[in-house]
Amino acid sequence: MKEKSKLEERNRFLIHLSFILFFLILNWGVYLIVSSVITFFHLQLDHSLNIVENWNFDQGWEIASFVKVISFFVIAKFIAIRSTSRKPLRTFFIDHYKMPKRSLFTLIVFNLIFCIAFLKPLIAERVTFEFFKIFSSYIGSFLYLCTEIIFLLFLQNIYKISNKKKAIETILFITLSYVLNTNVFTHSSYAHVSLPFYLTLCFVASYWSKGSWSYPLIILVMFICPLISLFGVDFIWGSDFSYLTPTQEPSTLLFLALTTVSIGYMYFMRKKNLTFDEDV
Repeated sequence: MKEKSKLEERNRFLIHLSFILFFLILNWGVYLIVSSVITFFHLQLDHSLNIVENWNFDQGWEIASFVKVISFFVIAKFIAIRSTSRKPLRTFFIDHYKMPKRSLFTLIVFNLIFCIAFLKPLIAERVTFEFFKIFSSYIGSFLYLCTEIIFLLFLQNIYKISNKKKAIETILFITLSYVLNTNVFTHSSYAHVSLPFYLTLCFVASYWSKGSWSYPLIILVMFICPLISLFGVDFIWGSDFSYLTPTQEPSTLLFLALTTVSIGYMYFMRKKNLTFDEDV
């Protein structure tokens, strides 16, 4: 019986890996289709490849978020086949919502203050300032990261696996997503240090709240997306269109320190809450 249970879990883990690879390949495929269509119409207008490349960069967040959203809804249909619910995605959002606690906002405020103190941002000096670019960066980064986070959480909800295998596949997913995204979507060197941090912080926050999607989304809305759109730690545009520009370039050390402290804080608060529940 024990061997059968292990075999079933191993099969579910292989299913997870298959879906992860399918999702990332789908991202790449949809991006190729979108970029090919864009290039085709530009060439019909006798535009040079340099103009096409500049246009793709200017619309970077719109293209990337569109690709992510399309890929997510396609893969979600396949994942949902296993579900017994008529509307599995809706059921997932209802069942895995958790009211945020004060400790989450404490974590967000700490990360913001630490980033501001390290980056020392100044108002960017530009001839023209485009508010729409900030809006596009904020919404685009939210959709981009949100679809990746919800995809893995939804997959783990439908196909149950152990916490150990969740940790392994999360690390694998972040690594593969980083490799794909830096070679397909991104144009900024900030991607090399910021993208894994954003995903790690969101996934750990979800596991901290027992698989909730609300914790990582609050972190996206209140910390990560403002950091990207306002402070210029943007892994597609860099600080080219942000209102503020960092005087000190974001480094691996900054994000490594934030990741370590954030994970340590969440682990401490979870242990503290478990101890409190046992005492009660």
